[in-house]
Amino acid sequence: MIPIPQFTAELLFHFREHGAERWRRFVFNESCHRRVPMRMDGVEGLNTVGMWTDAPGDFQSGDSVVVQCVVIAPELFEKSLKPGVQFDLWDGSFFATGRALTRIEDGWPK
Repeated sequence: MIPIPQFTAELLFHFREHGAERWRRFVFNESCHRRVPMRMDGVEGLNTVGMWTDAPGDFQSGDSVVVQCVVIAPELFEKSLKPGVQFDLWDGSFFATGRALTRIEDGWPK
């Protein structure tokens, strides 16, 4: 079951920091869910974000996808997260950029 998302975002995969020996794909399996560290403008450090797609997918450099997102530590993002804010996804190195599209108020703690 997908929790109420806190925001939607568009991801653009680039794998620029992956060396030749690294796999250059990002896969959402049948669960359509992935959790990775994220560095967002206005928020210090790397923090985990859960992401859900509408369907499984195998993404390569140049591909993009819209995802629904939930952050693990909402208190860190509450003031910074708004449409247009940029972020990077990390898995040993940065492999994708993202841009928040919408903020969903029902997903934030009261």
